[in-house]
Amino acid sequence: MAYADSVVNCGKDWGLINFILDIICPGIGTIISSFMGSGGVNSTALIYGILQLLTAFLLVGWIWSIYHGYLIYKKSC
Repeated sequence: MAYADSVVNCGKDWGLINFILDIICPGIGTIISSFMGSGGVNSTALIYGILQLLTAFLLVGWIWSIYHGYLIYKKSC
């Protein structure tokens, strides 16, 4: 349940931008999207973005970031 709460609806254009950022710079799109949710900062998305950034060199974070970016884009459309 907590993972579904980390996917932020940030509008179609920003959803695509965050998806592209998550592909190029793992975790950055997720971190930016955490500040775009209604109701303030989404702390779960912020923590996931930081973890994606820190584990990107293992490729786990990079793949996770791409998947999470896709979910953000899908929810924003």
